Amino acid sequence: MGRMRRYIPSMFHRRLVLLGVVVLLGFVPLSARLLWLTGPKGHAARSEAEKRLIRQTWLPTVRGRILDRKGRVLAQDRPSYDIAVSYEVLSGEWARKKARWFAYTSNRDVWGTLDEAGKQELTERYLPAYEARVARMWELIAQGTGTPAEELREARERAVRRVEAIQADYTARAIRRERERLIERGIVIGPDEEARITKIASAPVREKTLAHAIVRGVSDDVGFRFMRLAEREQAMFLTSEVGDAALDEVQPLMPGLEVIDTTARVYPFQTVRVEIDRSTLPRPIRADESVQIEVTDVAGLILGSVRGKVYGSDPDSGAIGDAERRRQALERDAAMRDRALIPGVRPGDGMIDTGQYLASGDRVGHTGLEAALEHELRGLRGVRVENLQTRAVRERAAIPGHDIRLTLDIHLQARVRAILDPKLGLTRVQAWHHNADLPLGTELDAAAVVLDVASGEILAMVSTPTPPRDGDWSELGLTGEELDLYLKVHAPYVNRAIGKPYPPGSIAKALILCGAVKRGVYTPGERIVATGHYLPNRPDVFRSWIFKQHPPMTHADQLGRDPDAVDALMVSSNVFFFTLGDRLGPEGVAATYRMFGVGEGFGLGLGGEWAGTIGPLDGSGNDGSTLSRDETILLGIGQGPITWTPLHAAAAYATIARGGMRITPTLISREGTAPEVVNLGIPARAVRDTLEGLRKAANDPSFGTGYDFVVDTGRDKVFNAPGVTVWGKTGTADAPWIQHDPDGDGPEPVNTLRKGDHSWYVVLVGDEGGSPRYAISVVVDYGGSGGRVSGPIVNQIIHALIQEGYLAGDDRRAGAS
Repeated sequence: MGRMRRYIPSMFHRRLVLLGVVVLLGFVPLSARLLWLTGPKGHAARSEAEKRLIRQTWLPTVRGRILDRKGRVLAQDRPSYDIAVSYEVLSGEWARKKARWFAYTSNRDVWGTLDEAGKQELTERYLPAYEARVARMWELIAQGTGTPAEELREARERAVRRVEAIQADYTARAIRRERERLIERGIVIGPDEEARITKIASAPVREKTLAHAIVRGVSDDVGFRFMRLAEREQAMFLTSEVGDAALDEVQPLMPGLEVIDTTARVYPFQTVRVEIDRSTLPRPIRADESVQIEVTDVAGLILGSVRGKVYGSDPDSGAIGDAERRRQALERDAAMRDRALIPGVRPGDGMIDTGQYLASGDRVGHTGLEAALEHELRGLRGVRVENLQTRAVRERAAIPGHDIRLTLDIHLQARVRAILDPKLGLTRVQAWHHNADLPLGTELDAAAVVLDVASGEILAMVSTPTPPRDGDWSELGLTGEELDLYLKVHAPYVNRAIGKPYPPGSIAKALILCGAVKRGVYTPGERIVATGHYLPNRPDVFRSWIFKQHPPMTHADQLGRDPDAVDALMVSSNVFFFTLGDRLGPEGVAATYRMFGVGEGFGLGLGGEWAGTIGPLDGSGNDGSTLSRDETILLGIGQGPITWTPLHAAAAYATIARGGMRITPTLISREGTAPEVVNLGIPARAVRDTLEGLRKAANDPSFGTGYDFVVDTGRDKVFNAPGVTVWGKTGTADAPWIQHDPDGDGPEPVNTLRKGDHSWYVVLVGDEGGSPRYAISVVVDYGGSGGRVSGPIVNQIIHALIQEGYLAGDDRRAGAS
C-alpha cells in the first residue's frame, strides 16, 4: 500500500510535466509568430495588411486660368467627364462570367461530376442576380445624368455594334493575311491549319478590353458623384417568388463603370473678328467702308499649349522629364511644398505631392506660358480616403491652379493681329512699296510690339504668320516639299517679336546719339561735316542714303547747313552716325548697345528669346573685343554685326522716353509691385535732342524721313491720327537671302526664295501736348523701306490705341470743346 502511494504521485507528476510540455509546444508557434510580427518583416507585413484596408482615390482638379490685363479669360479648363462602361458589361459577358464563377465556387463538390448542360443549368440559377445588378446600374446612370433609359439602351447597343464590327473586320483581315502567308510558303491549308488560323484571327481586339463612353460631357459635379459610386460595393441578392436570398458574394454597385476625365483646355480668343476702318489706310487701298477681318489664334505663340502626355526623362539626351522637373521645383520652392505636400494616409506613405503626374493622359503645359507657368497653373488634386473595415470616409477638397494675369490687352492684340493680316493689304507687297525684290501681292511676314512707357508692360506682341494650334496645315493646301519650303521661308513657329535676330538699321541712331553724349565723344549742338561719304577717298563705301540715290547731293546741301544731332536724326544722316560710331570705338559702341539691353534676354517665360548680339552670333563679342574699325563704323548706323529683336527696339525707345531710366519689359502682371528702374545716366540734353530729332523725323514735312511716302503721283502722310504726337525713326536693315537647293547637291544651282531688306519703324506716341506714353515697334521681313512699308502699319496701331481707349485722339479734343 505504501508502495502504491509513492507510485501514484510520481506518475501524476510525469503526466503533469508531459501536459506542460505539450502546452508549451503549442505556444512556440504562437510565440514565434508574435516575435516575427514584432520584427522588421512582421512590421512590413502588418503595414501591407493595413494598407489594404485603406482605399485612396484622387479627385480631379482644374488648371488655373490665364487672364489679360482687364480680366478677360484667355485660357481656361472646361471641366467635362464621360460616363463609360466596360465592354464586358455592355455585352452581358460580365454577368455570365460572374454567375458561372459563383456557381462553381458554391458547388465545388459536385461541379466536376456535371456535364456542360448541368453546369449551364447551375449558372442560369444565379445569373438573374448579376443581371439585376447591371440593370440597377443603368437606372442609377439614367437618374444621375438625366438621360432617358431609351437613350442609354441605344448608346450601349451602338457601342456593342461598333466593337463587334471592329472585331469582325480584324478577324476577316487576319484570316486573309494568314492564308496569304501560308500560300506564299507553299503550305496546303488543311483542317488543322484552318483551325489554327481561326484561333489566331479570333483573338479579341483591344476595344473589348476598354470602357466605352455612354453619356458624354457631364458636369464635374455629376462626374465626381459617379466616381464615388464606382467605388461602392454591395452584397448580392437573388430575387425569387418567395423573397430575396442573400448570396455569399459582394460586387460593385456599378460594375464596369469608369468616369473618364475629358476636361479640355479652351482658348476663348482662338478666333476673333476685328473691324478695321479703311478710311485711314494709304490711298491705293483706302475705302469709306470698314472691313471685318477674322484672325485666328490671336495670342497662340504667347499662351502656348498643353499636351495629354507625361514625358519621362531621357538619359541619352539628358532631357528632364515632367516628374523630375516637378520634383526639382518642389525642392527649390518652400511655398510650393507647403501648398502641395500632404501626409500620406497609409502606413509608410510619407509626404505625398497632390500635384504629381499620375498617368500618360495627365495634361501638362507644353509650349509658351502654359509650359513656363506649369507649376503655378497646375491644380492640386483632392483626396478621398475610405477605411474598408470601418467604412469611415474622409475627403480633402481639390485646389484649383493659380490664375495668371498678363499685361496684354487681348482686344488690342487682336486689332494688331488684324492690321498685320495680308487680307488688309499692309503686309502684302504693294506698288507704293517700290520693292524690286518681290512680286506684287507677295505676303510679308511681320512683328509688332506695343509697350507702356511708364511701366514697361507689354500691351500687345504679335508675330505673323502663326502656326495652327493643332499642327494641321491642310488649310494651306500644302504638302511635302511645298510645305517644307513654306516653313523655311515663313518660320511660323518663331515668335519674331522676341525670337528672331534682326539688324536694327537706322532706328539704332537714337541709341548711338545717347551713348556718344554720355561717353563724351559728342557735344550737343556740335555740327558734323556732312559729306556724302565718310572716308574722304572712298565714295563707294560708308555713304549717306541721299548721296547713294542722288549723287553728289549731301545732307548739307539738303539742309543748307551741316547737321547737328537733331538734324541728323530728322534726315537720317549716315555720315553723322558713322562719325559717332568711329569716335565711340569698339568698346564704346558695344557698351552703348549693351546699355540698352542688347545681349540680354527679358525672361518673359516664353522660351525661344533672342538676347541680341554684338559681333559673333554666339554672343562672344558683346564686349566689342572682336570688332574691326569698319564694323564699328557700321554699327553707328545699326548695320554690320549687330542683332536684336522688336521688343529690344520698343524697350530702348521707351528708355529714352523715360529720360534714360531703363525698365525690363514684362508680360506677366506684377500685381501692384513697382518695376525695378535702372538709371543709365544719359545726360538730359542728349535725351531732349534725341526726342526732338525723332519728333522731326516723323513730323517735318520738308526733311522728315518718316513723314510721308510717294503714292501714285502724289504723297501720303504716314501718320494721320488727330490729337496725338508721334516721335519716330524709320530703318532699313540688311537681311540674309533665303535660298533653296532643289537637288541638294549644292552649291549651284539654288533658288532664291527671299532677298532684300527688312523694314523698320519704331515710334513713341502720346496725346497731343503730352509726353510719350507708348512705344511701338514694327518690323516687316524683306519689306524694304521703313517709312512706306512699316509706317502705315504703325499708323494703324496708333488708331487701334485710340479705339481701345489708350489714347484720347479726337475724343480728347471733343471733351475739351
